[in-house]
Amino acid sequence: MSRSRSTRRPTPFRLVSLAVIAVVAALIAYPFARVVWRLFWVDGAPSADPVVRAFTAPGVGELVRDSTLVVVTAGACAVLAGSLLAWLNERTDARIPGVTDIVPLMPFLLPSIAMAIGWTLLLSPGAGLLNVLLRNLLGLVGVEIENGPLNIFSMPGMIFCYFVVLVPYVFLFVSAGLRSMPGDLEEQARVAGAGTARAFRRVTLPGLKPSIAAASVIVVWFGFAMFSIPLIIGTPAQIDVLTVRIVRLINFTYPPRTDLAVSLSLFILVIVGGAWALQVRIMKSGMFAQVGGRGGHASTLRLGRLRWPARVLVAGFLVVSGVLPVLGLLITALNGFWTPDINWSGLGFASFRRVWEDGPTVAAFGNSLLLGAVAGTGIILFAALMAVHVRRSGGVVTRLLEAAIRLPIVVSGFIVVVGMILAYSGPPFALQGTFALFVIAYMATSIPQASIVSDAAAAQVGDDMAEAAAVSGAGEGRTFGRVQLPLMAPGLVAGWTLVFVNITGDMEVASMLGSSRQPVVGFQLLDTYNKGEFADLAAMALMLVLLTTLCVLVGTGLGRRLSGRSERRVRTARNT
Repeated sequence: MSRSRSTRRPTPFRLVSLAVIAVVAALIAYPFARVVWRLFWVDGAPSADPVVRAFTAPGVGELVRDSTLVVVTAGACAVLAGSLLAWLNERTDARIPGVTDIVPLMPFLLPSIAMAIGWTLLLSPGAGLLNVLLRNLLGLVGVEIENGPLNIFSMPGMIFCYFVVLVPYVFLFVSAGLRSMPGDLEEQARVAGAGTARAFRRVTLPGLKPSIAAASVIVVWFGFAMFSIPLIIGTPAQIDVLTVRIVRLINFTYPPRTDLAVSLSLFILVIVGGAWALQVRIMKSGMFAQVGGRGGHASTLRLGRLRWPARVLVAGFLVVSGVLPVLGLLITALNGFWTPDINWSGLGFASFRRVWEDGPTVAAFGNSLLLGAVAGTGIILFAALMAVHVRRSGGVVTRLLEAAIRLPIVVSGFIVVVGMILAYSGPPFALQGTFALFVIAYMATSIPQASIVSDAAAAQVGDDMAEAAAVSGAGEGRTFGRVQLPLMAPGLVAGWTLVFVNITGDMEVASMLGSSRQPVVGFQLLDTYNKGEFADLAAMALMLVLLTTLCVLVGTGLGRRLSGRSERRVRTARNT
């Protein structure tokens, strides 16, 4: 009993940790409170006017319909395809070592803005490079057409781009679920006479319901927060979605229609919140198979004749999601301008030189790199501190603060950014266009993702290590810095890498907060796109892809090295 009381007694480190968590929770929750206030209070009194304004806005029915159609259709296809690719990779001999593991990294190696630009250059109905190739091939068999045959500027084209971006997130969640689920039950079902398809339907799918539910929520969250694809693909197709309309009302309307932007945010709040509530209900109701016991590792299912078609399917997704868009970007950048008539002998690096010599673009890359490094480091260290504090202390206050910090995952970070503009742009903070506002915004949108990584890293550090340090006379602060952080380092490095890449390639926050006075990569890409300078746009996107790829490779290698070092440290500590 005395031990329990001593572990709960507040220490200086716990008090400092709680104070830091409280400050960050306030910074994140306050903007959301401002959004809710603007939705339901007018002139200090409750009012339904903002809600009425949202439902009576011009074209709101078509706006909500198109937004929902794109996300639901692309999301449903992504859940099916991502689950299939994960199953092929984890349970069958279709896995291609070193190739299939790249699938979950695609959103970080090729940000959505670069992918959307790449497919625009390939499948624009007139000058699209791939369309030109297809027209030439059709001409060989006597079919002559002036445009197409494919058109990326359409509802199917937009759904396709959403689908390509969302599949890796599903793959990541379902793969993790398959690794943690014992495979002996699937083998027993097949031994009992159930075919592969029936075993998958009756055994594998029920066990994967929590992972699929989580993946579905992430798909809805990312889908309704996406800005780059609907801007680049949807605008020429005259398909308007909620995120693009909100950004235009705030940044491209004078005077800014912040009131209407906040009102339209209500639809995103309800849809994303509803998806999250459904996931919580599934988890609490037990509407899924829980596999207990030690189980066993699943043996690899041999697909026989279907092995190579399955491998072609996996490799085909990598080609569609990465190789082809990068190829379109590279050809356009080297050609110097976007045209179906490529001067192969005149390819050069003039576009890259223009980008490198452009002052605002260089400043944008510098600002994004600095933001990624500063905000990324602060975010991942804070996430580690919060994970350790929650495991040690718990308590109602800590849980409430944790819930406030994770709020953007429930309501969509896009709404929180709108709240940032309401809360911090004007007096008394006056942070509009400042580095500090970017840092706060990225904290709000990235901490929920970083906390997933830090929670997993903290859970892998046994309590016996902290107890051993305490017995040796180390305080909690020293234990955190000298024992727990080093052991959590492999997971934290991976989390930092993902946060850094997300920030440097971000388009959503950049489109809302960026300006010519404080340019970042996302804002500069948007400005270059609006000017129609497609060769420079392709060069910038390729530079971003190169930067993110290098960061991911370094982070992955460093994480593996730190993982080996932490394992040796644990073995040494336990032997002594």
